[in-house]
Amino acid sequence: MSTNSNSGMDGSEQLAHVNWSASAAHLFEECPRRFFYRYQQTESTKDYSGYTPSPGVYLGTVVHESLAGQVTRWSRGENIHLQTATDYAKDELERYVEENAETIADRIDDTDEETFDSDSFTRSLVQTARNHIRQFFRVIWPHFENHRYIAHETRQTFDVAEEPVTVQPDLCTRSPEGDFVVTDWKTSAYDRFSNPTIQMQAYALYAYEAYEPELNRIRVQLAHTGSGEFDRMVPTTEDVRQIRDRITNDRAFWTGEGDIESYETNPAVQKCSQCSYLHRCTDGQAVEGEDLEPN
Repeated sequence: MSTNSNSGMDGSEQLAHVNWSASAAHLFEECPRRFFYRYQQTESTKDYSGYTPSPGVYLGTVVHESLAGQVTRWSRGENIHLQTATDYAKDELERYVEENAETIADRIDDTDEETFDSDSFTRSLVQTARNHIRQFFRVIWPHFENHRYIAHETRQTFDVAEEPVTVQPDLCTRSPEGDFVVTDWKTSAYDRFSNPTIQMQAYALYAYEAYEPELNRIRVQLAHTGSGEFDRMVPTTEDVRQIRDRITNDRAFWTGEGDIESYETNPAVQKCSQCSYLHRCTDGQAVEGEDLEPN
């Protein structure tokens, strides 16, 4: 089936080209309309391909890239270096603020650009990144020193009931006890009441399908670089059933519903003000207080 067979002037189109992933599923759950805008294949999406990520999002990206570089060294049998990791983050964050100072000032509600102290803002970002990276080296990484490297930051696609699923774990290892361990670094603030089940179940299913046929030998964990704490899960057959159902149900909607109106909005001030598709969403603009524009 062609992914563009239902495209039209009214914005209708099926999203069969979208592989299921935990991030796509989370976006769909958080705001179906934003999911539609993110993944629709139209010429208009190209106009905003240069959207600048928020400081928090970019900070997380840079920390992940910095840690990935060190894991690459470890995979080659080389020592990892705290200074190299923090230097990389510092250079990337300084460049980001220098290139996007005006946009950042607007986003933090500083309407007078001259009052935005980019040097101070940069120092704050860099210090935050250093704190995350140091916590990784001092608290998180010792848990892996005796593990055997399997893979890291590798995008993998597999099928569930003929539906494509994509995962990209930050690190896969074998523990000294022989367990297959899937780990994802989390730079967002640790929330002990959050429910990370979807992502963890997806990683567990990937490990089960690709590496380890015994569920009780699979360990999935989220490592929080801000606090050094872990969310850990040993998957069960019920976890596998739930994530399989979620995948098939989500994909059934994405491939069957082509009209933009089927993807409802879920407006909230904080969420909509940071949305890269606010310029296209009248409901979001109404909540955020901007002049309405057509979709």
